[in-house]
Amino acid sequence: MSEEVRQQGTVVAVSGKKATVRFKKTDACGHCNACFRFGSNEADIDMDNALNAKEGDTVYIEMHAKSVLKASVIVYGIPLVFLVAGVALGCVIGELYGAIGGVAFSAGSFFILKALEPKFAKMNEFKPRMTGFAGENDGNDDGCPHAH
Repeated sequence: MSEEVRQQGTVVAVSGKKATVRFKKTDACGHCNACFRFGSNEADIDMDNALNAKEGDTVYIEMHAKSVLKASVIVYGIPLVFLVAGVALGCVIGELYGAIGGVAFSAGSFFILKALEPKFAKMNEFKPRMTGFAGENDGNDDGCPHAH
C-alpha cells in the first residue's frame, strides 16, 4: 500500500466539476512552500470535485508521498544539477566563467521547467485528489491532518 500525504481543507469555490480547496500549512508541508503565497499560511488548490462538495464543506485531500518526492526532485534537483554542470563547464575556461555558467545554467533550467509545466499539470500523478469529507468516520476523530 502506498503512503499518502493527507491535508484537510475547506472548499471555497465550485465551478462545474472543479473545486477550489483552501488549506493551511501543516508540519506535513515541511519547508516546501511550493503552493503557498508569499506571506500567507494558506494555499488554494484547484482540483476535480470527485465528492460533489459544496462551498463551505471541509474535505480531505491526498497526494501520493512518492509523487511529492518526485515533484521535489524535479523542482529542486534539476536546477541543482544544471548549476553544478554550469559551474563545471565554466571553470574549464576560468573561475569567473564558472560563476557565470552556474547562474546561466540554473536560469536555463527554470525556463525548461516552466516550459514543461503544462505537461506536468496534465499528469494525474502530481494532482491532489479529494478523498472524503472531514467528520466522516474515518478513524481520525481529532480533526488534524496526518501524513499516512
